[in-house]
Amino acid sequence: MKKNSKIVRYPKSLNINIGVIFFALIFIYLIFNVYTYLTAKHVSYYEVDEGSIRIQTTYTGLALREEQIIYAGNSGYVNYYLKDNSRAKNGSLICSVDENGNIASEITRAGKTENTLENESYKDLVKDMKDYSNTYSDMSFYNIYTFKNDLQAELMEAVNLSALDSMSEYAANAEADHTFHRMNAAIPGIVSYYCDGYEGVTIDNFTDGMLDESNYEKDNRKAYSHVEAGDPLYKLITSENWQVVFVISDELKNILADDSVIKIRFKSDETTAWATYEIRNKADKNYLILNFNNSMIRYSSERFIDIELLLTKQEGLKIPNQSIVEKMFFVVPQEYFTKGGNSNRSGILIESRDDSGEKIQKFIATDIYYSTEECYYVSEEELSKGTKIIHPTGGADFVISEEETLKGVYNINKGYAVFRIIDILYQNGEYAIIAQNTPYGLSQYDHIALDGSIIVEDEVL
Repeated sequence: MKKNSKIVRYPKSLNINIGVIFFALIFIYLIFNVYTYLTAKHVSYYEVDEGSIRIQTTYTGLALREEQIIYAGNSGYVNYYLKDNSRAKNGSLICSVDENGNIASEITRAGKTENTLENESYKDLVKDMKDYSNTYSDMSFYNIYTFKNDLQAELMEAVNLSALDSMSEYAANAEADHTFHRMNAAIPGIVSYYCDGYEGVTIDNFTDGMLDESNYEKDNRKAYSHVEAGDPLYKLITSENWQVVFVISDELKNILADDSVIKIRFKSDETTAWATYEIRNKADKNYLILNFNNSMIRYSSERFIDIELLLTKQEGLKIPNQSIVEKMFFVVPQEYFTKGGNSNRSGILIESRDDSGEKIQKFIATDIYYSTEECYYVSEEELSKGTKIIHPTGGADFVISEEETLKGVYNINKGYAVFRIIDILYQNGEYAIIAQNTPYGLSQYDHIALDGSIIVEDEVL
């Protein structure tokens, strides 16, 4: 029996593997997201929050006083009897000048017979040495020679004081011969035995170079045993009114602008005091001038004084300086703004032409970024310089020309960049404190671009 060789083939059915398709879709999705991530602009954000910045408040200021230098009328050997930085009454004996040196030699000889210093003088010397040791630094090494001279002069003064009583009769005879001259205070004041060339400086004639302590030198007159006629002997500080002046930043100037009294601390002894103040601008620098009417004698030996301003911390919204950018705006008077178009937005009317060339009025809605009592600030992207704006009630036209730069940040709360004006209260090297609740400004918890320099306004992020 012949076999049937005809074979009937059945069509193969298409078997779709759902798992493979699903995996392929996921793979394509991943590739798309990786590509989007690699090609997109990556913007880090910063959440605005309340914060504070501690203001730099320690300064070294130049002390200015009413000082009168007393000069030697004769050449000779000088001896000092009154303690440095002490009060002298009218007629107080401060020093003497011995022309032939006899009295000076006797005072020196009498001083050498004393085995010890008076207890008070000894304590003063020890205190001066401790104070210098506690405040010494490598940056102020140049002061060591001044300290050496001051210490030697103070020791000489203590010896002279102990020998003065034993020389009274001998000195009287020398005075009769006009070879010994007593120098008595002609007016009351604080006696100081150093001169530095700043005695005639006032708040009206000081210069910026005078505030450089590294160039400062002072001449301690107690370190000299012999003087020539016309040499300085000592000086008298004749008033309790004195000033301290130093340079401050624009930010601190703004903080102090609304007041005239401040509490300060003298860093040398941690004493606090109140001072009235004024701010003067000279050669593009701000100088804070503190006025005191007491405590002068405590610091009469110091020309440069370290002072701390006892200010509270500056508080507000804290943002990084990296976020802050500048943007140019056109300034347009408020009277040229009106409402129109298909919304209730404010805008301006400009002169335009239709397709046939006829002049028409066109309404342009504008975003207002900042305002003053008379003007609004609008973006340069929305208008152009030279554009003629029509007065909505028939007044004179206005041509856009004035521009002004304002500081701000880019708010990215809605997924795109919006420029917001900021009012900086204080700023240091890293952060700025800005005012809260300002019109067209920022609010707490807003998100801003961390690096404002890479942002384009209205860019989708």
